[in-house]
This record gives sequence, C-alpha cells and structure tokens, in this order.
Amino acid sequence: MATRFLYGFTMLFAIAGVFAIDHFAKETFGLFFLSTVAVTVGIFEIDRLLKFRGLPFDRNLMILLNLVTMTYVQFVASPPALGALLTISSGEAMRPLFHVPAQYRDLMLLLPLPVMLLCCLQGLRSRDVPQISLRVLVNIGVYLYLVYTIAAILWLRRIPGSGEWLIYFLLAASRFGDVGAYVMGRAVGRNKLIPHLSPGKTVEGGLFGLIASATAGALIVIWAGSVTDALKPVFVEWWYGAVVGAFTGIAAQSGDLVKSAMKRAAGVKDSGNLVPGFGGILDIMDNFMLTGPMLLVMLALWPR
Repeated sequence: MATRFLYGFTMLFAIAGVFAIDHFAKETFGLFFLSTVAVTVGIFEIDRLLKFRGLPFDRNLMILLNLVTMTYVQFVASPPALGALLTISSGEAMRPLFHVPAQYRDLMLLLPLPVMLLCCLQGLRSRDVPQISLRVLVNIGVYLYLVYTIAAILWLRRIPGSGEWLIYFLLAASRFGDVGAYVMGRAVGRNKLIPHLSPGKTVEGGLFGLIASATAGALIVIWAGSVTDALKPVFVEWWYGAVVGAFTGIAAQSGDLVKSAMKRAAGVKDSGNLVPGFGGILDIMDNFMLTGPMLLVMLALWPR
C-alpha cells in the first residue's frame, strides 16, 4: 500500500507539472507528448494480452496510426465545434505551426473511416486467411478503444479558454469515482456488480462511485466559476456539473470493466508491470479513456 501511495503521488505531481507547463505556455505540447507515449505503451500491453489468447494484431500498424492521429490532433485539427462546445470556446485559438487548407482541419470525426479501410487492406495482406476477419476487427477495435479515445481527450484540451477545465473535469470525475467505488465497495459492498469480469467490484461501490463522480463534477464547475466564465455558457448551475459528472462516471466505470474483461480473457492480474503497485499503463488510465468521447457526445447534444 505504501508503494502504491508513493507512486500514486509521484504520478499526480508529474501530470500536474505537464498541465502547468501547457497552461503557462498556452499550448498542449505536454499533453500531446504524454498521450502519445502512454498510448504507445498501452499498445504494447494490449499486444501482450492478445498474444495470451492467440489473437492476431498488427502492433506496428497501430503505433503508426497512434503517431499520425495524435500529430493530426495537435498540429492540424481545428478544436471541436459541436453543439455547446461552440459556446464555451473563448480566446484565440492555438496557432498551427504550418499552413494547412481549412478543409483538412475538420476531419477528426472522420478519422475512423480511413483507419477502417487501412485495417482492411492490412488484413488482406495476411497469409493467415482464416484469421483475416479477426485481425481486421481486432485492429479496428484497439484503435477505437485506445488510440481514438485518448486523441479525443487531447482534442478537447485544444478548445481555447475552456479546454484545460474540461480535462480537469474528466480527471476529477473519473478519479474521484474510482476511489469512491473502491473505498465504499471494500467497506459496505455485498452485491457483486459483474463477477465474471471483475469479482471485486460491487453494486454498492459502483453507485457510490457515481455519487463521487457527480460530486467531483459539481466541485470543478464551482471552482471554474470562481476563476473564469469559460464554462458558464453550458454549466449554468453547479448541479449541471453533477449531472455530467455522473454520466462521466458511467463512462469511467465502463472503461475499467472493458480492461478487466481483456485481462480476465488473457488470464493475467495486471496489463503490465510498468508502475509498482498499479500495474501497467492500461491499469492506470482505464477509467479515464472513455470519458473524453462521453463528454464530447454530451456537449455536442447539449441544448443551447
């Protein structure tokens, strides 16, 4: 437990340092680098899990797709301008390092389509004909689950003025929910949530985790409101943050369960051994990965 706390606080301060550098530089190079490296390590871990099951996977292709996707989001893509996201964009947009025609800046939501085509073409190159369909599906699934979800979070961060607050919101809602579910699950948990995937998770812990996520969302909205008006066009009242925080908590717990399913299928306890006391990079960011797409969808459909 002491080792877990030590490495936990070390990671917390490291991430806070990355966010601080980006804040004062008014850029997102720190998060871009952190996301690219974390996803690359995650690809190696998923490759290891898939090998335990004998499933085909093109690791090098996925690393290339990760680099291309993160580079596109960081250096080319325009910030998301969907629904309510238009109302919380304030200030001057981060300037691109080089000129790109405007029509190529709004392709973030279309990226999975050429990726699917590329994965199909890569599958057709395989000589293992019975495994071609499975190879294509695994490659597409890993891209959507790992690469595209983290790219969506980086995309949110690039919204002028409010991007960093949205990342704080996601981090707080996911981590508070994780800690709340763990503590209350250990204390009062009696009914198993999905025992065939994660025997340690309970219904009571999951419900308290959602309450903790909602509380964290409300606190971030209150804190942001005392510092800036960036989120006020959407989060008019503090309880708006609680509602979105609860849905973010659902996405966070879902991401955790997906990773648990992958580990259980592979017959391993942790996705890796990168960080003592925590396991691999997937064990660290599992409940954070699906929160970005959830927030994007909610704000895109948010009434204005």
